[in-house]
Amino acid sequence: MLISTEIGTFQGLGSIEKTLDTLKEAGFTAYDFSMFDVYFESVANVDDYKEKAQAIRDYADSIGIVCNQSHAPFPTARKGDEAYNKAMLPKIRRAIEVSGILGAKVCVVHPCNDYTATENAELYKNFESCAREAGVKIGVENMWNWNGEENHAKTAACSRHDDFKAHLDLLPKDVFVACLDIGHAEMAGLDTNAVKMVETLAESLEAIHLHDNNCWHDNHAVPYTYNIDFAKVIDALKRVGYKGDITLETNLAKKVPVALIPATAKYMAEIANYFKNEIEK
Repeated sequence: MLISTEIGTFQGLGSIEKTLDTLKEAGFTAYDFSMFDVYFESVANVDDYKEKAQAIRDYADSIGIVCNQSHAPFPTARKGDEAYNKAMLPKIRRAIEVSGILGAKVCVVHPCNDYTATENAELYKNFESCAREAGVKIGVENMWNWNGEENHAKTAACSRHDDFKAHLDLLPKDVFVACLDIGHAEMAGLDTNAVKMVETLAESLEAIHLHDNNCWHDNHAVPYTYNIDFAKVIDALKRVGYKGDITLETNLAKKVPVALIPATAKYMAEIANYFKNEIEK
């Protein structure tokens, strides 16, 4: 079991090489290559994307850290916006291809928040062959919408445990897996929780995004700083025999001064390692 973190919040370090050095020195054994904005534009959305991705892979290999997971650009699709959706298809395919070059096991491709399970299954068919060719599994993640009048989250694709399973039941199991966002599962208004999610997804669960919140908003805080009961989450992961990695998705690294990012990374790695050790007991 690897311990990992997304790298989008570490951009203050100035380069991907410096970020990987910092994570390796902090104790992380893997990283999540988040292809939002800068990393997609600078690595995936260029003519020499294969060479750029291979250079990152070579550097990571040279210092002993691996890409365990990646994020494709988001949102994958918008209901009713055919021009946007058409433009996104090649971008998602490119992100999956880059993920394969980097060595990622899972590339998270978010479902469209406002599609049904059947509609999202049709969307995901566009990426199945690409994922097979790249040797990468596609991670389906639980999402959320927001009820502004009542000030809490509301239903979106995969936001409930039963809808998440319904999505996966329509997809080939050798390509599509569950990536459970622990924080999203604990938001009020979605009529679910992380334990129900883990129990329902069970053997389909191959990746997690780990962060804390106040059980109301999507705070993306460091675990044990807000309200999620992680003892119950760890117990559930142990009971289903979770064998995936621990990938943090917190916003702490972009909140501190650049000089404190290395210390912040070490703190985060210790938390990720604690989860790993507790699950593997």
